[in-house]
Amino acid sequence: MATPLARLVSTTRRRLFLVTLLTTALLVVFTGFVTAFVSLAFLDADVDHALTSSATDAVTRAEGSLPTSSDDGEASDTPASSDTFVLYLDPSARLIANPSGVILAGLPVGAAASQAGSTGSDLRTVTLGGVRVRLLTLPIKGAEDATGSSLSGFVQAGFVLTLHDQQAASLVSAIVLVGLLGLLGAAVVTLFVTDRALVPIRRSFEAQRRFVAEASHELRTPAALIRADAEVLQREDLVTAEGRPLTEDIVAEAERLGRLVGDLLALAAADGAPLVVDRRPVDLAEVVRLTARRTEALATERGVRMVIDTPPIALVLGDRDRLMQLLLILVDNGLDHTPTGGEVTVAVAPGPRAVQLTVSDTGAGIPADQRERVFEPFASLPGAKRDRLGGSGLGLAIARRIATAHDATILATATPTGGARIVTTLPAAPARAAM
Repeated sequence: MATPLARLVSTTRRRLFLVTLLTTALLVVFTGFVTAFVSLAFLDADVDHALTSSATDAVTRAEGSLPTSSDDGEASDTPASSDTFVLYLDPSARLIANPSGVILAGLPVGAAASQAGSTGSDLRTVTLGGVRVRLLTLPIKGAEDATGSSLSGFVQAGFVLTLHDQQAASLVSAIVLVGLLGLLGAAVVTLFVTDRALVPIRRSFEAQRRFVAEASHELRTPAALIRADAEVLQREDLVTAEGRPLTEDIVAEAERLGRLVGDLLALAAADGAPLVVDRRPVDLAEVVRLTARRTEALATERGVRMVIDTPPIALVLGDRDRLMQLLLILVDNGLDHTPTGGEVTVAVAPGPRAVQLTVSDTGAGIPADQRERVFEPFASLPGAKRDRLGGSGLGLAIARRIATAHDATILATATPTGGARIVTTLPAAPARAAM
């Protein structure tokens, strides 16, 4: 059974690992996205630069007039053998020269020539015969004719994007592969680093536990001696009437200090290792009746009525002393939160496989969002009588550890009238144990 410290360290390691890995993953994805975006942008820019250079050179070579010879070739579905090609078109966008010898279905593109005639240039990506082509069309200006037009024709330069697309796909694949390998490496490093980072925390917890245990053990004897000496002063009437209240305060504070020391020792032992219990058949009903007799005077002092509802016998598998400690904690907690005139009810409900122990009160109850937190060390709810007396807030934390050691569950709920109800479900003793 994992100790609370082990569970805390394990939970912290898991959360730290997930947060660190998620942060690293987001950074890797962002970096990969930016790298791919920038790299593809540079590839596209290189294509456009090469295309612009070819088209501009062709316009310059034309010197305001179209070539006098042409190499049309017949259009087909076969891609051009070169990435870059240049075509010369007349003002009607008909092909008059094909110096690059390109043979590609769909050339020339008349729509691009019409747009270039209107805007001065046209740059677009088209698919011709199943091949993606980046196409730049520029007009060729010459002397004005009788109509006042200076358009001599067009240069249509193209760049076949087959190799470009392959390079882009390879680049993206490489970035994804490197990113995945980076995430895998980050996961391994993060797991190692988080484990190492928790070593000082684990050592700090261990040192704190040892300190609490050792300090509590050293405090137990002085507290017992102070109480014993004060009780002797009371019993032997060795103090004046004016000093008796002071002696009573010393006894009460020494008793409270003793309870606190005991709680700290129990808590330190529970955190350090699983609580050892001697599990054997125990009559829980008898334990409840004995606890009621022990706490009757305390309940009367606080103006609270105790109600006991148990069957004649209810056998459970457990450690009698630990179960007595558990019940005393629950009853004391109920008395702390019950106003004067209220009542605390202790009920036992036996079943074939489990026995349910319920301690309920008529106090203000526990808010739904606090019903789990009350079982944490040093947790307390406002309004308890013990708050004004300096309670330790360790009782229910110890109660849960005792229940856990018995393979039992302990939960905080609410009564129909709004008070608090602590329900502990213990494993029942085998039927043969009752014989």
